[in-house]
Amino acid sequence: MVDWADTLAEIGVSVPPGKDEVSIYCPFHEDSVTSCSINTSKGVWICFAGCGAGSLYGFLMKYHNISYEEAQNKVQQNEASFNINMFDEFVEEEPEMPEIKLPFQQGFVPPWIFDRGFTKDTLRLWGCGIDILNSLVIPIHTQIGTLVGWVLRKSYGTPKYLYSKGLRKSRVLFGQHHIMDEVPFVCITEGSLDTMWLTQHGFSSVALLGATISKRQVDLATMLPTQELVLCLDNDEAGRIGLDKAMACLSANFMVSYIKLPKEFKDVQDVRDSELLERIIKERTFL
Repeated sequence: MVDWADTLAEIGVSVPPGKDEVSIYCPFHEDSVTSCSINTSKGVWICFAGCGAGSLYGFLMKYHNISYEEAQNKVQQNEASFNINMFDEFVEEEPEMPEIKLPFQQGFVPPWIFDRGFTKDTLRLWGCGIDILNSLVIPIHTQIGTLVGWVLRKSYGTPKYLYSKGLRKSRVLFGQHHIMDEVPFVCITEGSLDTMWLTQHGFSSVALLGATISKRQVDLATMLPTQELVLCLDNDEAGRIGLDKAMACLSANFMVSYIKLPKEFKDVQDVRDSELLERIIKERTFL
């Protein structure tokens, strides 16, 4: 049986434990209400605004723009693999993602990204580039700096973020390879732009590339050179659910705190005033 909760967590859709159905902001149109309903026990979805309906395989196909076979492979990759032996118990290690080459031009970025307040130095630090559709290309590295994928941030349309095939988002902490020296705290965000924004303002940060933290990401977090993690997740229902899970998973190894965004801001990248951003983080709440 497919564990749709784990599969959907890869794209930032959080299904609370014990629940089969969840309503989310539809990723296929600009949504101001949670118009998309997902049922994991039945494996179906529907957008009440008219974007579509059907099986969750179809949902993945539409979201990633992939074939049915590719959607099946993606689901199978998320199924835990066990080698059961009555004399020797072990969990089969998932192979590391292979190193890749970025098939985009780096050093040039779409002009619209500067309207969001990013500087040339920040975009250069993260090795950003541009694709033929004027999307921002953001490389994704492992904790040791191996290039394993990328994310395209589109200037318009939905979904806004497209990830490279074969990338296992739940197996990386975006930005971890930039944090080598001991720091007072590390901020944890959902999105890559959020982490880039915090770094531009002097805060060490990593991103989950989704709303839910995975076991692998918890293990990676223990390698961060800090004693405190500051949770800076999105100001929506998925972010609040992800916050509860992250606090429970990380509090055993770290001092954990979290920020409270004013209601007019969806995420930290919406906070363009540097003094306000600094105050929000300074006034964080500790567990």
